[in-house]
Amino acid sequence: MPISRKPKERDLETFIAKGGSEPIEQKKDQGVEKTVQSLKLRIPTELLEEIDQLVASRRPSPSRHQWILEALYEKVEREELSK
Repeated sequence: MPISRKPKERDLETFIAKGGSEPIEQKKDQGVEKTVQSLKLRIPTELLEEIDQLVASRRPSPSRHQWILEALYEKVEREELSK
């Protein structure tokens, strides 16, 4: 889809100043390489809306992605403790 308008200089400067992070492909943890796998996740709209409300209520707000990763780690930890 073509861009319908040329971005304003102010918008470009804001975007550039915002910066970003480097893509994470592999992490090293105590000498062990960890790879990252992408997956497609289907979530009911109502649950996603609840997650977004919880994310917005935290200060500083994590990204939705970060919040879901935290939830997954907490669930795995609980499951491992209950073994």
